[in-house]
Amino acid sequence: MIEAVVFDMDGLLVQSDPLWLRNRRALVEEYGAPWTESDELELAGVDTSIWVSAIHRRIGGRLAPERVREEVLRRMAGSYAGGEIIVLPGAHEALAACSRAYRTGLASGSPRFLIDAALAATGWAPHFESILSSEDVARGKPAPDVYLEILRRMGVSPARSVVVEDSSGGIRAGKAAGARVVAVPNPHTLPPPEVLAMADARIDSLHALGHALDQWNREPVADS
Repeated sequence: MIEAVVFDMDGLLVQSDPLWLRNRRALVEEYGAPWTESDELELAGVDTSIWVSAIHRRIGGRLAPERVREEVLRRMAGSYAGGEIIVLPGAHEALAACSRAYRTGLASGSPRFLIDAALAATGWAPHFESILSSEDVARGKPAPDVYLEILRRMGVSPARSVVVEDSSGGIRAGKAAGARVVAVPNPHTLPPPEVLAMADARIDSLHALGHALDQWNREPVADS
């Protein structure tokens, strides 16, 4: 039986990816360097330290890594405060249904203050038993640390858990943690076919999540 469902946030529950692209591109272009959609796609689902390092290199080290982080996050917070986050189809319904039927967590690559800003804007905080940022573990996605830690805090075996993800890094992280993974590909962060093939299920939107979970709950799930 499935006991816990853990959600990613960016690109899965909210369409923040265009905001990340716009804000990171604006900073990089201020230093005369390009930042493309391909650059952004390579960073889909990763933790903060990885994209900070990428921007730091792209601008030739002319801004210290900590200042890169602060500046991009300041711009993102401004976008959130301006109400620019778009809730993706089925997110409200999936969270409400999962929080009634399962223990539900949120594991995001975003810093905690941005997670909190998004949850305040959407009213979703009560749905989650546990919330964790990749910044709070040793390694961000695609390493499994954030999923292993949130499941440890929840006291649930990965074998009895489902991770719901949209990105390559997130899918890899969920599988490496030993959980079942539902992939909900986002056009802005579309994983390559070989990564999508790693997922245990693929759905077009969160509207279909309940059906996938119901199918698995008809099967016995052995502890690892």
